[in-house]
Amino acid sequence: MHLQFAISPSEAKRARWPHEIFLINLIFNHIFVFVASVSVARTFPLMPLLSPVISLCIISYIMIKSKQVLANEESWFVKAHWIICARRNHLFIILLLVPCVVTAAGLWLSRMLLWSKIQTIALIGGIGLLPFMVALLILIILGNESVHLARFGKLPKSFLNQHPEISDQSIHSATLTGIK
Repeated sequence: MHLQFAISPSEAKRARWPHEIFLINLIFNHIFVFVASVSVARTFPLMPLLSPVISLCIISYIMIKSKQVLANEESWFVKAHWIICARRNHLFIILLLVPCVVTAAGLWLSRMLLWSKIQTIALIGGIGLLPFMVALLILIILGNESVHLARFGKLPKSFLNQHPEISDQSIHSATLTGIK
């Protein structure tokens, strides 16, 4: 269930920004750039490093900017969307660590047990990359929903229940329209 608030168009635009930049990292960088860089990896062996470097920059930007937004005089609605995005960004960092650890462990096991290339790829892909890709898809869906909510001045009711400081500001600063 979502609650809708009366906000200005500029406020809606500022509230959408963290989700849009997060989606750029997920969709453009981790899907398109990664696939393109892996496809030319034989010719340009360092090209697959492009995706992690871009991702690190975007993740860092979201972390730094969310702290700045929360510390300044931004509206409560924009702050709420930055909190949501920062939480998902943190989850994404944890999700990124899983395939990295599984890949490192898989390569180590492969060398220690003298596995074939196919066994190693199956282990890394099945245990590390497949769950990551499912989680990535879920984060993309949630990110798209957040852009939609920000555009129409909405917040999840569960978020307001978890953050009473935002809820108090919203009651004093905005008009609750009561749309669910």
